[in-house]
Amino acid sequence: MITAYKQASNEITETTLDRYAEWINIVEPEREEVEELIEQFDIPEDFLRDPLDSEESARIDYDEDSGYSLIIIDLPVVNSTNRKVLSFITQPLGIIIGNKRLFTVCDVENEFLENYARIDSDITLKYRSQFALNILLTIANHYNRNLRLLNKSRLRIEKRLKDNVTNKQLYNLMEVEKSLVYFLAALKGNDNIIKKLFRLPAMHRYEDDEELLEDLVIENKQAIETTELYTKILESITTSYSSLLSNELNNIMKTLTLFTVFLTLPTIVFSFFGMNVPLPIDDHSYKSWITIIGVSLLLVTIVGTLLWKKRKF
Repeated sequence: MITAYKQASNEITETTLDRYAEWINIVEPEREEVEELIEQFDIPEDFLRDPLDSEESARIDYDEDSGYSLIIIDLPVVNSTNRKVLSFITQPLGIIIGNKRLFTVCDVENEFLENYARIDSDITLKYRSQFALNILLTIANHYNRNLRLLNKSRLRIEKRLKDNVTNKQLYNLMEVEKSLVYFLAALKGNDNIIKKLFRLPAMHRYEDDEELLEDLVIENKQAIETTELYTKILESITTSYSSLLSNELNNIMKTLTLFTVFLTLPTIVFSFFGMNVPLPIDDHSYKSWITIIGVSLLLVTIVGTLLWKKRKF
């Protein structure tokens, strides 16, 4: 899908895809649409196709022949394949600047870009480098917002784990941890891009951009630090529950072993007198039966006392 926008007074309005379009948002394009854009605006083919590759890493590039600059940065996307717990993956977003236009290319829908045309009237397409910085700042804000959502999800799972440790809850905790791993890798890549941003010929640095760039650096750094903190917390929780489960298993095995010992002692006594061995006192008296039971209980008591003194209970 391709949507073109232009600046009309103080608003960004949708327009037709022609030479007057100042911002072109490309989402999940068909092959024919990509070829049309290449032909109409003379964009390098790899500048359009690389951001559509989910494995593409964050980077910047410049094409001298066409005059276009490319910024590829990762943005957070809700993982739609897992509906049981909130989790995220990251997807590349391409920002192409050049020839008095700006293109955004992504293989997934990104609602925050559409909001620029509907809500934010302070954004202008006249200064393309500033518009690109606003996009990057919005992405950094999205990371921080989603980190808060992930932390709330972690707290809910942790609360359930305190009541009952189940495989389902542990799997949910793993999904949160996986999201944090995606975030940390993406944010560190984005941080490198932000530092190199103004090396691109198409990115012009103005005085008004200084505060915007500073906010971007702060937000991205905050997201990295928060992700690292949450990752360490999750690692600590995972290690603690792993030790807890191991300890519970040891306690179960210990209890079963004690039951086995206590059940084995009477069995030994009864087996001994069951092998044609004369019974104590009288073969036909109930007193012999009571005596054998007494011997069994005495052995159980002695062994139990010894185990108690060694704190095996």
